[in-house]
Amino acid sequence: MFEIDLLLNEPFELESGEVLTEIKLRTAIYGKLNADRSNAVLVFHALTGSARVHEWWDGVLKEGGALDPEKDAIVCVNYLGSCYGSTSAKDLKRRSSRREIPIVTTRDIVRSTSLLMEYLGIGRFKAVVGGSVGGMLALQFAVDLPQGADEVIAIAAAPLSAMGLALNHIQRQAVARGDIDIARKIALLSYRSPRQFDDRFGRKPNRNGEDPAKSFQHRFDVGGYLDHQGAAFRKRFELESYELLTKAMDLFDLTDEDILKIRARVSLVGISSDWLFPPADIRALAVRLADLGVDARYHELASEAGHDAFLSEPGTMSSILRHILSPDRLEYAEAAPAEHPRDERRFAASCS
Repeated sequence: MFEIDLLLNEPFELESGEVLTEIKLRTAIYGKLNADRSNAVLVFHALTGSARVHEWWDGVLKEGGALDPEKDAIVCVNYLGSCYGSTSAKDLKRRSSRREIPIVTTRDIVRSTSLLMEYLGIGRFKAVVGGSVGGMLALQFAVDLPQGADEVIAIAAAPLSAMGLALNHIQRQAVARGDIDIARKIALLSYRSPRQFDDRFGRKPNRNGEDPAKSFQHRFDVGGYLDHQGAAFRKRFELESYELLTKAMDLFDLTDEDILKIRARVSLVGISSDWLFPPADIRALAVRLADLGVDARYHELASEAGHDAFLSEPGTMSSILRHILSPDRLEYAEAAPAEHPRDERRFAASCS
């Protein structure tokens, strides 16, 4: 794996109309691009992930895995507005004339990612893959860059339901009060399933010896777990990035006009116990795509782990992805267009 810090040294206009004077994108690349750049796979990370895919999808990204750096060049960009090397929401707020976090949409993030395609000379990705908000971005990529990928795979992702919007709203209210740890605890409830919580925690007292019957401050084991996760998250993620990215999730939608632009084959993966993005919603989206002429398929990951099963069960996830990405599934693909010409004056990059 090697990393690139790509700096676009010309104005970048957001969908909102706000203009950024420059942006930096932290990118990780696993494996090597072949001569005609036909072996590139783009991965969009989840809400609080980073470009370092091996840190959160070990077991999917490995030799012999669905994402195999011995065969393909796996590319992942830390999102514009995230806080792991790219221009973060805190950076954007500091540079804003209004000293506010600008609204950054999934379209903005996809368009910034397309700059990396230009820099690397990639005209078309073999596949674009993402889970959760990463799946939203994969679908946005299919809409905005219809010739940019052969296969688009969106895992546990669809436009948010009213329940999803409500959860994000409450989390941003907590963040506005400086309580990102509370926001994280709310999010974790939506990432797990009731069955998983019962199996793991049940009604056991907190493992440090507390007795919930003796004090209001004493917790059950599930409370101790949530408090630990919230405190750890506070240390690793920025308030501003959490606000920006959850807002981008809220605003993601797919109109019929959007869907009619899609040319890639689309595979949607639902998770049987996911209540944040219920499998029925994912299946309905696949039917809607197909009804509007998209070559769309639905797959389901059977798990009791909830929304995060695509991360916590890499073996099963890898098997599903290998099936979707098997060579005979891509025979329909059109020839890749000519590579984007690269204007070196637009970019500066450093590698590590």
